[in-house]
Amino acid sequence: MSKDLKVSEESEKKKYCVIVNAVVVRSGKILLCQRSFEEKHVPGGWSPPGGKLEETGTVWNALQKTVQREAFEEAGVRVRDRMHLLINNTFNHAEDDLQVISLVFLCRYKSGRARPLEDTVAVKWVSAAELDHYPFTHQNVKNYVIKAFEYLKSRSYRLSLLL
Repeated sequence: MSKDLKVSEESEKKKYCVIVNAVVVRSGKILLCQRSFEEKHVPGGWSPPGGKLEETGTVWNALQKTVQREAFEEAGVRVRDRMHLLINNTFNHAEDDLQVISLVFLCRYKSGRARPLEDTVAVKWVSAAELDHYPFTHQNVKNYVIKAFEYLKSRSYRLSLLL
C-alpha cells in the first residue's frame, strides 16, 4: 500500500463518528438524562441516553449493544433486546469538523432503577406534555423525542408489542 493511500485512509477514519441514542419507553413515558455541567458538549442539556459507537471488533448487533450499554451506564436501566430504529440522521459536528451519523432507537424498558450515573446529573421519566419543561441539548433531539411519542400512539407500535 502506498504511503499516500495510507495517509488518506487514516484521515478518512477521523472524519466520521457514529452515535446512538436510546429512547427508552416505560408506562407511556420516555427517559431523559441531564448531562453533567462539566461536559464539554452542551453541559446541563437534556437528552435520551446515548453515546458513540466505540471500537468493537467484530460484534453482531454492535449498534444495539451500544444502545443497551449507554442506557445502563448513563441511567442504570436495561432495555429489551428487540428495538426499533426510529430515526437516522447525519450532521456536521462544528467543534471538530466530524460528520456524525446519528441513529435513534426506540427501546422498551426491561429492568433497573433510573438514576443519574456516568456523565449525568439527573434522570426523569417524562410524558409528551412535559417536554417543554426541559432544555434539550438540540432542537433535533427534542424533535426525535416528539417523533417517538407520535410513534407510540400509532397502530404499528401497538402491533409490534404483540410480536
